[in-house]
Amino acid sequence: MKKKPLLAAAALLLALLLAGPARAAGGTAVGWGDNSYGQLTGPDASASPPVPAIGLSEAAQIWAGGYHSLAAMTDGTVRAWGLNNEGQLGIGTDIGPETCPISYSCSSKVLSVPGISGAVAVAAGSYHSLALLSNGTVMAWGENAFGQLGIGKSVGPETCHTFPCSAKPLLVPGLSNVIAIAAGGSMSLALLADGTVMVWGADGYGQSGLGVKASNPCKCTDHPVQVPAVSNAMAIAAGVLGGSAVLADGTVMNWGGNDYGQLGNGTVTEGTICNCLGPVAVTGLAGASGSTVGDYHRLAALGAGGARGWGENAFAEVGTGTPTTTGCACIPTATPVSGLASIRAVEADGSFSLALLTDGTVSSWGYATEGQLGEGVATKERASPAPVPGVTGASEISSGEYDVFALIGPSQTLNVAFAGAGSGTVGADGIVCPASNCTARYPQGQVQNLRAAQTSGGFAGFSGPCSGTGTCQVTMSADQTVTATFGVPKGTAISKAVIKSRKKKATFAFSAPGAITGYECKLKRPRPKKRKGGKKPPPAKFSSCVTPKKYKKLKPGKYIFGVRALDILGADATPAVKKFRIKRPKPRHKRR
Repeated sequence: MKKKPLLAAAALLLALLLAGPARAAGGTAVGWGDNSYGQLTGPDASASPPVPAIGLSEAAQIWAGGYHSLAAMTDGTVRAWGLNNEGQLGIGTDIGPETCPISYSCSSKVLSVPGISGAVAVAAGSYHSLALLSNGTVMAWGENAFGQLGIGKSVGPETCHTFPCSAKPLLVPGLSNVIAIAAGGSMSLALLADGTVMVWGADGYGQSGLGVKASNPCKCTDHPVQVPAVSNAMAIAAGVLGGSAVLADGTVMNWGGNDYGQLGNGTVTEGTICNCLGPVAVTGLAGASGSTVGDYHRLAALGAGGARGWGENAFAEVGTGTPTTTGCACIPTATPVSGLASIRAVEADGSFSLALLTDGTVSSWGYATEGQLGEGVATKERASPAPVPGVTGASEISSGEYDVFALIGPSQTLNVAFAGAGSGTVGADGIVCPASNCTARYPQGQVQNLRAAQTSGGFAGFSGPCSGTGTCQVTMSADQTVTATFGVPKGTAISKAVIKSRKKKATFAFSAPGAITGYECKLKRPRPKKRKGGKKPPPAKFSSCVTPKKYKKLKPGKYIFGVRALDILGADATPAVKKFRIKRPKPRHKRR
């Protein structure tokens, strides 16, 4: 028996509702550089031009590590491929499924990491991996010789190859409210919702930002500790020799090795125990929206579309177009990257650099030994940025020491708007908005964790795809607009007023931008008549109301209607008003 059309339609609608919201499509990827351990997926094609990643689709984020790669998928799972000698693929063993080359275990195929769900971001160091979950906790696996798993010890729970490790994802103890992660070399970073930065792992070059500790023979921090002198951070980055944070005011704080001036404060630190410095501000840099940490040089993307670089410049990796051959062969202060405009993001690694442009193309410069510049030639030096051949439609880039990925696929626009009488900053990696509206594009399906930092008036909350005063977690399944309200409401407006004198009625519709919790209305007559006994009636007061507000049985005369929006911090100091009049009905004349 065939279903009737209406019943069939109802059944289809019910099935769609039970299935939940449609999942974002995400993207695929292309990679170039070294593929000795299958880290580009597929057979060894080292130094080739960009090649498609095999078996990877619906990816929301991708991260190139030392010799392995990770992807966060639109369904909250994690994929891994490449070298697995320290359990960094998270499949429960450091063996196989392949051997490439010699006796090292690896996988040239994309594998699912068991036991992880709700992942919103991934990060990979040289031999370890991290995943950030939607509940603000962090999972870690792989090598743990320097405590980079953050489990409170730099031994066990297993031995992979020759080093302590965990081939299965472990929960990093003591971490909560994490909104971003980063990994580089043997160090790990986590950004918390309150703007503080936590660090753990190798510390031989001051990667912890804590300073040199002679009493720490292993030169590591085996559990998360707070990076001192860094607060109100919006984004983080990590490399082999240190870390970086973009603050709410658009400045960048750096820490770690500084033997080539890679901290950007105008100094070169040589001859000390670790050639390192604690967190210092990059001199002359403002308006940053993201940063990246290479081995001996660093870059920052600017919200206005440009970029700055500093540190080693022997191969023009800073982006000046000319190598530095004198002194330390470095530039210890932030210098404009030349020849590029409309930059969305930057990446620094080894002795080369990359930029993702707003048109979806990728440019590279510096020195490559494994084809990292994307030209199909293993060894290549390029002083000025030039497009990577064949790469279009890129929505994100990620570089490891010897390989590079570009996520290919649709991207969505994140708009950040402001409301309220106060002021503040909203930001995440790639977008830092100080008190004025701004936009950024992200891969489709990627999750962004926005945090707000108030400057004046307090923070009343987010509105749009998220609400409340905590982190705004936005899935970029479509273009999104997030509004942050600082201070009491501002801009209450009456959108419609309908006055019906004959029926003695008045109706008002109104609205206000931002995280509004309600409205208060009042209706008064400018010159109320005195009551018997000579006393005036009490003045009209604001009381709770909803839109539309209706008034009935109004007496003839002039009125003033007022309405003000409310949020958790108070009421609009400038209510919207509308003057109107209820006319006296004309007397009816009797027929003669």
